[in-house]
Amino acid sequence: MFLSHTCLSFFVVALACGSSAFLLNEHANASVSHPDNCNYNIYSKIDALERTLHNLETTVREKTAQMDTLESTVREKTTHSDTLMRQVLLTVTEMEAKIESSNLRNISLEIEEFKQNLKNITETSIGFTTKLDGMYSSSLSNIRGSPILFNKGNAYNGTVFTCPSPGIYLFHVSVITTSDNNGVWIYKNSHQLTLAYSGTSPQANGASVSAATWLDTGDHVYLRPYSSSLLILDGNSAFIGVKII
Repeated sequence: MFLSHTCLSFFVVALACGSSAFLLNEHANASVSHPDNCNYNIYSKIDALERTLHNLETTVREKTAQMDTLESTVREKTTHSDTLMRQVLLTVTEMEAKIESSNLRNISLEIEEFKQNLKNITETSIGFTTKLDGMYSSSLSNIRGSPILFNKGNAYNGTVFTCPSPGIYLFHVSVITTSDNNGVWIYKNSHQLTLAYSGTSPQANGASVSAATWLDTGDHVYLRPYSSSLLILDGNSAFIGVKII
């Protein structure tokens, strides 16, 4: 009985020692293999980080290339816009210069045309002014003009104006006379145009009249008394004629 108990105790101790040895061996194995597992995990993470960093660098390079392309495009657009702006400004400047040059030419042409017209008017203008005086005993007498103060075109000969060119003419006569019931007629050829009537007073009377008429080349304009015994006072009467157009 004692021997059986001793054997059983020995078996339990042996079993316990075997279990302890097994556990110690497993722990030792675990302790030996743990550093390799940790290194593997660290290297895996480092590889993953390196791949991520590489991908990130690739993305950054791509974005940088895109930014460079965009900047180049912007510079090209800016350069193109600047070129267009310079072209527009140059075109506007050229147009302004052309307009100014055209205006100057037009003004120069207008001045030359004005000078030519003025020259033509000066060269072709017709008109006269003369004073009137004298005693006339017949209504058929032509009234004389003297002195002749102005005679452009030399169409007035001292008694009769002879039309040198067709156009509209204006004539005016003013008289001062002491003859009553008298006056002065303006004649065109053989037709009476207008009368400057002096009235019936025996004192000095004034009268004037104007007439505008169309004349053809060779038509005559002159003055005649309204009636006989007309006295025109010296230096205070005048006869004027001018071509209007």
